[in-house]
Amino acid sequence: MSRIVITFVLVAVAATAALARDPAPATAPSISPAQLHAQRQEGAAPVVIDVRTSGEYAAGHIPGAINIPFDQVADRIGEIETSEGVALYCMMGPRARKGESALLAAGYEDVFHLEGGLAAWKAAGLPVEDAP
Repeated sequence: MSRIVITFVLVAVAATAALARDPAPATAPSISPAQLHAQRQEGAAPVVIDVRTSGEYAAGHIPGAINIPFDQVADRIGEIETSEGVALYCMMGPRARKGESALLAAGYEDVFHLEGGLAAWKAAGLPVEDAP
């Protein structure tokens, strides 16, 4: 019986130590389409990054957004100017979260998630442009 208890305690300690070394990944705070649009109108908005494919970007994107597909964000971090922060979006949100994770892991602090993605931006009646 004592061996079972000791084994259980050792497993519990090992599991706790593993969790302490591997904290849950940070998540970027959300910004609403209205908030982002207002900040852009005031001239103090974060850089906007569209993490969708180049084809999706060409079909319509937030004016002035930079296209860096989510699976390239980590490799192209040097292209991202962050003096006012960075807001990432995709169509609905999941790919943006992957891009945000890469920036947060690299030490970027002012990273924002566009709540609802481009779908919410469009639903709010905000401007969208096609690629030139």
